[in-house]
Amino acid sequence: MSFSINTNIAAQRSLNTLNNSSQGINSSVERFATGSKINRGADDASGMMLSDSLGSQARSAGQMISNATNDISRIQIADGALGEASNIMQGIREKVIQASSDALSSGDRSAIQNDIAKSLESLGQLYDGAEFNGQKLLSDRPGLSSLSQIDVSSLENTENSLKLVDDAMETTSSLRSDYGSRQNQISSDINQLGTQMINSHQSASTIRDVDFAEESMNMKTMEALRSAGMFALSQANTQPKNVMSLLGAMS
Repeated sequence: MSFSINTNIAAQRSLNTLNNSSQGINSSVERFATGSKINRGADDASGMMLSDSLGSQARSAGQMISNATNDISRIQIADGALGEASNIMQGIREKVIQASSDALSSGDRSAIQNDIAKSLESLGQLYDGAEFNGQKLLSDRPGLSSLSQIDVSSLENTENSLKLVDDAMETTSSLRSDYGSRQNQISSDINQLGTQMINSHQSASTIRDVDFAEESMNMKTMEALRSAGMFALSQANTQPKNVMSLLGAMS
């Protein structure tokens, strides 16, 4: 076995082991503090890129869910307004049927016509008030144009007026059906996006989040190596003295 006084290789090796184990402990402490095993590109460059990409996908899915939720809110407001419009139209229909009686005087018919006009005014106000975030949802006022042509001034006109009401109510029902289909489709899209967001978060977590049990074992290993390194360094530093003592004994 050779000994060296000027260059203490054993001490250098021990110091290198000690530095590596100390860095490992510092890294473990950082991982415990942040909960992430990738805190910088140097930790895992490819893992960081993949984790960031998955995180971006999750955030995009979250924003799309928010947008879809707003769309559902818009649809619900419009559908609610159309439901109330159907009630108004039903009331108009009852007035038209009332006017189909041959026993009514011209004054009775005039009163019914005035009631219908008031209902149409309420219907127009209802359409104007259907808004979401400042955007009018029923600006085309479905059915209102045809309903404005209702004339119950004579028995002959009531039959055509009844058809106008029925057509307007059918248009409204068709719109509500379309809104319902759209809402169901959007709800399905939200469920799919939610699954996508959860999967992306889960995948990113698998790549980036620290396993505390595994990291605890790793930290204990690094602490044991550091203790061994400190002992080895202490022993290596006594080597030159031992050599000098040996030479002194030999002289």
